Amino acid sequence: MTQATRVRHVEPSVAAVADDAARRFVELVASTTAELHVAVSGGSVATKVLPAFVVEMARAGLDWTRVHVWFADERFVPTGHDDRNVVAVADALKGAAGFEQARLHATLASDSGETLDDAAVAYEAELRALVPPADGVPGGIPSLDLVLLGAGGDGHTASLFPGTAGLETAAALVESIRDSPKPPPERVTLTLPAIREAARVWAVVTGAEKAAAVRLASTEGVTAEESPLGAATGRLETLLLLDAGAAEALG
Repeated sequence: MTQATRVRHVEPSVAAVADDAARRFVELVASTTAELHVAVSGGSVATKVLPAFVVEMARAGLDWTRVHVWFADERFVPTGHDDRNVVAVADALKGAAGFEQARLHATLASDSGETLDDAAVAYEAELRALVPPADGVPGGIPSLDLVLLGAGGDGHTASLFPGTAGLETAAALVESIRDSPKPPPERVTLTLPAIREAARVWAVVTGAEKAAAVRLASTEGVTAEESPLGAATGRLETLLLLDAGAAEALG
C-alpha cells in the first residue's frame, strides 16, 4: 500500500501547534458531510490539542454530531482511573457541541470482568463493525479518517515501543501489551497496520526532550523497530506537527 510522504510543520510554541492542528481538523470536518472516525492518544493530545479542537470547531460554527472518537491506545486500569486516556479525552470533549457519549468508543477497563486479551479482541471487533474500509468492500480493513498521535522521547507512539519486533507485520488491528516500558505495563493499542490503513496520521510532538526522536523518525530508511513514530504514516496524509523545541535537531 502506498503511504503519504511525511510533511513537517513547525510552530513556535505548544499552543501554536495545538491551534494549527485544530485549524486543520476544522478543515477536515468542513470538507465532508460523512461521519468521521478519529482515533486519539492521551497525554498532551488529550489535554492540549483536543481542547483546541473544541474551541476552533465552535469558532467555525461546526458541531461534533458526525464525529466518532476512538483510542490509538489505552491503559488497562480500572474505570475512572486517572491513567485511563478516556478520562482526559472525555473531559476535553465536555464542551464539544453536539458530541454524544455513544460516539466515544472506549476500550474495556480492568474492572470490566474481561481479560486484557478480551479487551483487545472486543475493540477490534467494534472497529470492524463501525469503521468502513477504504475500498468500501465489506470485511476489509477499517480505515480511520484520522489518527492523532503523540510521541515519547524514545520514539514510541500509541503503545508501540522501539525494540519491538514484528510491528509492521502484526496480524491483528488491536493488540494487548503486557510489558510496556512505560507504566502502567498493561495496555491495548492499535497496531501499526491499523494506523497505516488510516487516511490521515498526524503526530503532534512538542518539547526539546523529544528532538532526537523526531530526528530519528525523519531519517530515511529508519525501521519500525528503531522508530515506531517514523513508521506511523497515513494513506493520504502524514503530518509531523512540531514546536520549536521538538524540531531543534532537524537540519
